[in-house]
Amino acid sequence: MQRDEKLLGTVINSERSGERDRIISIITPSDGLIRARVYGAQKSSKSIKAPLFSEGIFSIYVPANSNVILKDADITNIRSEINGDLDRITAATLFSELSLSSRFYDMELYNLLALSLDSLALGIDYKRITIIFIIKFLTLEGSLSDYESCPVCQKVYSKDEILGYNNVVGSSCCQNCSTGEDRLILPPQARHFIRECIIKDFKSIISFNISSQQEDRIFRFMLRLLSAKKENGIKTLSSGIWPLF
Repeated sequence: MQRDEKLLGTVINSERSGERDRIISIITPSDGLIRARVYGAQKSSKSIKAPLFSEGIFSIYVPANSNVILKDADITNIRSEINGDLDRITAATLFSELSLSSRFYDMELYNLLALSLDSLALGIDYKRITIIFIIKFLTLEGSLSDYESCPVCQKVYSKDEILGYNNVVGSSCCQNCSTGEDRLILPPQARHFIRECIIKDFKSIISFNISSQQEDRIFRFMLRLLSAKKENGIKTLSSGIWPLF
């Protein structure tokens, strides 16, 4: 059935299609992920403009037996500031790649992505935003432990316990259940911070007071944890822009 729709959404991918067109991926809070063709986007200066990471109201046409077509875009939040810094671009690209890989498209994921991209555009520390996004994203996926007890033996962690990692269950765990991945050892202060990120809201976590050295350690840990959990790899991290060690 043919239909026209107007949807709130954010552009999270854009790729060439032939010599003239582009296919853009738009994540929406109401209709999940939509891939829409933009005719003439590579050749005509008059084509519809829908920049990567921008948010707006997208007018689409859904033919009966063909690809979705983008008819118009009213961009309300272009987030152009992200493109002025390599680390912010890398963070936004990582968030978009993870969102594309998600099994769940809903309001929670959309709000997480929107808050994260807005924070990057405002110049808030990219490491803090990346930590928050990864923790919240893995929590939404149901693939992050609660960091209160071992997911293998269910033992409650002591206050000063150092965690290891179990690659069978794909999670941080107590030392007794660890399979020996030294790169994923987690000290107690970092565990406490991650636990707070799990239970607190986005804006509260931004204001948490931790040292830049501690933040960097947690940032690297979350990138390594993410890489360990994603068996098919993460293209953004394989670029080498952010060393994992």
